[in-house]
Amino acid sequence: MDPKLRQRVIGAVVLTSLSIIILPILLDGSVEDRERVIASIPEPPKISLKELTVSDVTQKMQQLERDSAARLPREVVDETDYSGNEVLALDKNTLPIAWSLQLGSFKNEENAVNLRASLRDAEYRSYILHSKTREGDTYKVFVGPMLEKAALEEIGSDIYTQMKIEGHVVRYRIEDDAAQLGG
Repeated sequence: MDPKLRQRVIGAVVLTSLSIIILPILLDGSVEDRERVIASIPEPPKISLKELTVSDVTQKMQQLERDSAARLPREVVDETDYSGNEVLALDKNTLPIAWSLQLGSFKNEENAVNLRASLRDAEYRSYILHSKTREGDTYKVFVGPMLEKAALEEIGSDIYTQMKIEGHVVRYRIEDDAAQLGG
């Protein structure tokens, strides 16, 4: 065998042996690190299957379903079924019942845009709905929408105090969003 090749093989064997001995010592960490990792593992929960019955599980599941159903919005089938006290209720299309404050209806788009700008300057969330009628185009200015009708009525009284504009609360319909004037 060639002496250079034999030196290379012996060198490789020596380096491999040293790495097998030294690397685990360097990478293993200290005894304290190993103890800390072992100590942080919690004990497994103790479940006594003898004390657990099918009726217990059924009752627990029914209670969870009742609790979950209590948090869901109430579906309102008829407008007369809505009391107004619900924070979140759904209409017959399963859309949320919300409210807007209508503050003006204009034939001139510029007047509607100016009112919306004034409301936004006063930090009210406002929008314009555009509709076409036999008499021509109509631009209605709204503040909202909000889920709580009472809170919107308070905003209406604030707007009347600040701007002397009287509005009335109307039902917000998400279907009308297609007619919103951009901006």
